[in-house]
Amino acid sequence: MADSGRSQGHPAELATLRILLLGVAVAVIFSAVVTSAVADPRGRVELPGWLVALTTSAFAVLLVVGVAAPWLGARALRRGAATGVALFFAALVLFAPVSGALTGTGSGGTLPWALTTFGGFAVAAVVAGGARLGWTSTVVWVCLVVLYRLLLGGYSMIGLANDAQALMTAAALCVIAAHALRTSRELDAAAGRAEQFAAEQGAARGRLAARARVAAFVHDEVLAALRGAAEYTPDTATAVQSQARRAAAMIDADRDVSDWIEQLRAMAADAGADLQINCVPQALVPRRDVAEAMLIATRQALDNSVRHAGPCRRSVRLEVGGSDLLLRIADDGIGFSAESIRPGRMGVTASIVGAMRDVAGGTGRVTSEPKHGTTVELRWAEASDGEDDDVAGTPGPTLDGDRVGAFVATVLFVATQTLVAVAASVTVTDSWWMPLLILAGILVSAALTLPSLPAPTIRNVATVVLACVTVLLGLLATPAPLTYGSAWFLPAAGFVLVAVALNARPVLAICGLVVMLAMLLTHAALRDGEAVQLVSVGVRTATTVGLGTLLSVAIVRLRRSTRALARRAVTATEQREWDAAARHELEDHAAAMDDLAGPFLSRVAAGHALDAAGRARARGIEGRLRDGYRAGRLLDPALIDAAMRARTRGVDVVLLDDAGDGRVEPATATAVAAWMRVLLDEADNRFVGRLLPPDRPWAAQVLVDDRAQTYHG
Repeated sequence: MADSGRSQGHPAELATLRILLLGVAVAVIFSAVVTSAVADPRGRVELPGWLVALTTSAFAVLLVVGVAAPWLGARALRRGAATGVALFFAALVLFAPVSGALTGTGSGGTLPWALTTFGGFAVAAVVAGGARLGWTSTVVWVCLVVLYRLLLGGYSMIGLANDAQALMTAAALCVIAAHALRTSRELDAAAGRAEQFAAEQGAARGRLAARARVAAFVHDEVLAALRGAAEYTPDTATAVQSQARRAAAMIDADRDVSDWIEQLRAMAADAGADLQINCVPQALVPRRDVAEAMLIATRQALDNSVRHAGPCRRSVRLEVGGSDLLLRIADDGIGFSAESIRPGRMGVTASIVGAMRDVAGGTGRVTSEPKHGTTVELRWAEASDGEDDDVAGTPGPTLDGDRVGAFVATVLFVATQTLVAVAASVTVTDSWWMPLLILAGILVSAALTLPSLPAPTIRNVATVVLACVTVLLGLLATPAPLTYGSAWFLPAAGFVLVAVALNARPVLAICGLVVMLAMLLTHAALRDGEAVQLVSVGVRTATTVGLGTLLSVAIVRLRRSTRALARRAVTATEQREWDAAARHELEDHAAAMDDLAGPFLSRVAAGHALDAAGRARARGIEGRLRDGYRAGRLLDPALIDAAMRARTRGVDVVLLDDAGDGRVEPATATAVAAWMRVLLDEADNRFVGRLLPPDRPWAAQVLVDDRAQTYHG
């Protein structure tokens, strides 16, 4: 269970572990099966069956774990990798007494090939215990192999080339695997931070959106009814009762959005509007908050048209695409000009434009001209994941964060290839300078892969061309028959191709590999050579380049898929927190309506006369409801109660949260509310309290009976 929870919480790391072990399985298949089938048995020590079984089991464990990786958790993957590495080292250690290396009875060049193939086990060691275990295992392996070689008679050219390239393979794969795991952990950490931020932002937006819906819910009708009650006279009794009935009916209205299309139909029918709905196949289904905002804005737009547009034709048109939707409400009534709307009316600003603005991806626009009707456009577009660059154009999995490992691998590459080239100049050819010239070509092509150099595309192409030319020169200059030792430059060029793949040019690297293998096959066809030796050098080169390229591509793909997964997780978290915050905010509002406005308006609607206390009560309720969508972070219970008391004694109270989207610490908001509460009790006629944006010199400002004061915090 703990492993499952960790895997779910670290998706990038889990995916990387699976990719690495899948690559190891591929390496086992190519290196163990293919090469073992053609491995040269001459001079090999006769091993007992149990040691052969032990060695085979080490490869088999990695193969099974790699094949089953897509269905295993992180802990199982690490344990499987550790088991394979432990079995391999058990076989390597037990080889000493079996081979006679400790007693001096062995013969030269008898170290089994399987024990010199360590690249896959180096990756498995990184998976099991990180980069430190990977490098430690590599050092122990090379020390044992060198010791065995020396005790069994020393190095041949083939043995030297084999061990040097095996060491380089292990070192390169250690660097790549460690970098992949480090990158995956960074991606998981970044996704976690983004999810936490989304939760905070989602909750904040949910509260703001809920307040916008509160503003819509207590818009002109309810506020007008309360204002009318506050200014009640016997002459306005009938009008006040009528307004109170309409407002009370709005408070009791069902606001469920489980089927927003049906509610849209009902709204259009009630307003006498023609409804047209156009949906594409696989049309977008909006989130709850989007549907709710659309319904709020539509209800207000139709209500405004019915009350103000006069006799006219009305239409509602909904167009739903695959990733966006457009809702247009139009009439050909008398229209209006923006200047004619009183600043205090909430219908257009809060219920229409504000409701859509508070939804991510939503916009609302109202256009109208006198005598030319009114059009309301509500749009919402689903946030796009965005197209990541393809592998060929995406910055590759550079090793900047693993500089120590990359430096060690670079030093090893130069040292091992120089050692092999010097040995070849002495033993392979009469032209001692030719292996050194080939070495120069290999090192120059490797230097061209450095990411700090300009013109990456041209450099990588030049690298592959130079590496291929160097291989061709080596094939032409090396005397027949070609052996694994004399063809040392081919695996060396393969490491250069791995560096090209790491520069986000995997296709170019594979093309270079194909050209090199084609040259090797052509050489084998035209000149004498041992098939076993040629296949061995070809398979080693192909395995190194293939596995390195696979891991390079996997890292880039992992980044893309993890970013997409993180975006989905962020969206889900944001929506969850939005819903929770909005639900809490609306529940508080519903309680306030039930306790304050609902019962009061019901009594007014029933014909109860209003005395001075009743009119003061109406003023207090109106101000309290306005506080619900204007006061924001100033909605401190003690401050709201103080505002209610002040209104009942005739003070005009306005509480405003002008901090916008700025981050205000809860402690600051609480301190500001306490400060305002003291000053509010001193007000006689008017009180205006404002919470200011964080970038202002002071945190809040109040105006008490025309006297301004500021709070610095």
